[in-house]
Amino acid sequence: MTALKHRKVEPCQHAGNIVCNHDDADVIDCTVCGFKHVHPLPDADTLKNFYEKEFYQAEKPTYLDQAGEDYDWKQVEFGLRLSVAQNILGQSTGHVLDIGSGPGDFLATAIENGWSAIGIEPSDYAASHARSRGLDVKTGFFSAVTAEQLDTYDFIHMSEVLEHVPNPRELVLEATKLLKPGGVLCISVPNDFNALQDAVCGQQAKSPWWVVPNHHLNYFDFDTLEHLLVSVGLKVEKRLTNFPMELFLLMGHDYTCDPGLGRTVHGWRKKLDIALAKHSSDTLLNFYEGLATTKTGRLIIIFASKV
Repeated sequence: MTALKHRKVEPCQHAGNIVCNHDDADVIDCTVCGFKHVHPLPDADTLKNFYEKEFYQAEKPTYLDQAGEDYDWKQVEFGLRLSVAQNILGQSTGHVLDIGSGPGDFLATAIENGWSAIGIEPSDYAASHARSRGLDVKTGFFSAVTAEQLDTYDFIHMSEVLEHVPNPRELVLEATKLLKPGGVLCISVPNDFNALQDAVCGQQAKSPWWVVPNHHLNYFDFDTLEHLLVSVGLKVEKRLTNFPMELFLLMGHDYTCDPGLGRTVHGWRKKLDIALAKHSSDTLLNFYEGLATTKTGRLIIIFASKV
């Protein structure tokens, strides 16, 4: 895999205290952007090559196979997000765009739930896989240029995308332009530098394993992601999260050093979610909505509407 070159490509606009250094890259708490990010950011050409040609092929070579194994769980996770969007919209279905659609699990779940769905994905490797499932996915980076080829939408979904892009606010702003009045944007990103991670590092003398500057450029918390959404004129409607994987580390299951153990503990959290959803979707929703109030959980999931 080609290491990303963290070099300046524009006059420096970023400033803030360094909170971490990993693989010769600094993470700063940027007072300009309002969230933590790698500094300096990598150049655009390197990023383009990485996500088009290397991310799935070299960085995550087993991801598509594992996605197939996880689809019953993804149906629960994404079904919950669709249900929340329905409640905010006040309608049972609609037209949805998935930005960074990967292997197409969200799109497939949306269609199963009666939505009209389309995706855009920079990796043709992943997009081709999604198209082989009969899904409508365009290959390309979401931008002002590619947005011109798209429609307007009741719901836009963006799962684990913002941590990868050099200008998250610009991407969110372009997505907002494609929302219908009253439309809903759902964004999920890793919940990093959280209290449970701090506890693991303090008790086990681990370095911040979640800092991966080769492809995670930005590091949000609930407040900084909400601030970003509000800054582009959106109204925050709901916070959710999912299972806090750091609990396994605190219980002595160090999956960060053992991929096999990682799949095992991932299987445990899948069983929990599926069991709760079978009991009651409200139980699953209330559990993760309540957990989000503690600002823990592996993901930050925010729903916001276009006023």
